[in-house]
Amino acid sequence: MGGRFLQARVTGIAAGGRLTLDLEANRERGAVRADIIVNAAGPFAAHIAALHDETLPIVNVLQQKIAIPDRQNAISRQMPFVIDLDGQTVAWTAEERDALAGDASISKFLQPMPGNIHCRPDGGERGQWIKLGWAYNVTPSEPSREPELDANFPEIVLRAASRLLPRLKCYIGSIPRERSHYGGYYPMTAENWPLIGPSRTPGVFLAAALSGYGTMSACAVGDLCARWIVGTALPLFAKPLSMERYKDQDLMAQLQSNKSRGLL
Repeated sequence: MGGRFLQARVTGIAAGGRLTLDLEANRERGAVRADIIVNAAGPFAAHIAALHDETLPIVNVLQQKIAIPDRQNAISRQMPFVIDLDGQTVAWTAEERDALAGDASISKFLQPMPGNIHCRPDGGERGQWIKLGWAYNVTPSEPSREPELDANFPEIVLRAASRLLPRLKCYIGSIPRERSHYGGYYPMTAENWPLIGPSRTPGVFLAAALSGYGTMSACAVGDLCARWIVGTALPLFAKPLSMERYKDQDLMAQLQSNKSRGLL
């Protein structure tokens, strides 16, 4: 259809009339003009918005996950994606609690923790791996392409998941070496609702602040953003999921009063 794919770093955006994007790729600089751009930059969405002098109500919170080979068959391959919603206190031994209490960086894990630990088999019925996650971090940070992970996370999430799934206890203190420990950012608004639709800058549209549900919502987000762009009929939930919701004082008061933000 005449489209052209260009991969480059955006270094500047000039608004007013048509948009001009300054680009840098392979140490070469250039620019493109556009009537419309979509800011779908994940944890860097606020940085992109700042290039055209707009502030987005987004913070980034680093979350982590692990994947391990389940050689002990602790988890059934038919088990669905399981989430333990209950808050909990991690089951440390008395000796471990004494040791952890002396380290200010990890003593916080002795206190009551939020719920939403999740576990699922990975790779289908013939696979062997399982994945564990727990979005307990609440401290915003600046995004990095190579975030620094907490070496204690695998042991902590494994202990927490073993409360609902006791057979996982066989891996406590002996997590397989082949484990994969990875992490990334949840770009979030304070209410943990996404920003989909027009920004305050004419010609700029948002598909941002998708928190921990980006993969699950991506197709619907793309469809909804496209509807805003072409001006077709919008569903009733379109405005509440856009920047328009900040004009609705009743809705925002309700969201701010919610104790749970549905964070997974």
